[in-house]
Amino acid sequence: KRGAWDRAARLAGAAESMRAAIRSELEPSDRAMHERSLAEARQQLGAARFEAAFSEGQALTPEQALVEALEASDG
Repeated sequence: KRGAWDRAARLAGAAESMRAAIRSELEPSDRAMHERSLAEARQQLGAARFEAAFSEGQALTPEQALVEALEASDG
């Protein structure tokens, strides 16, 4: 199960990086749920591991993030 939390943190980092690249922000109606999800992942992984996974995600290309997301849906 921890692998799923690592993946979630990486994909969250990738999504943030992509939003920044296109100068897009979360809709206010989505922000609270997003923050709760990030907090849950941080709690499950611990702060250091969460930050490492999130940073790894920020470095992914959109193609790499898509592959990781698709692998998760197959697993």
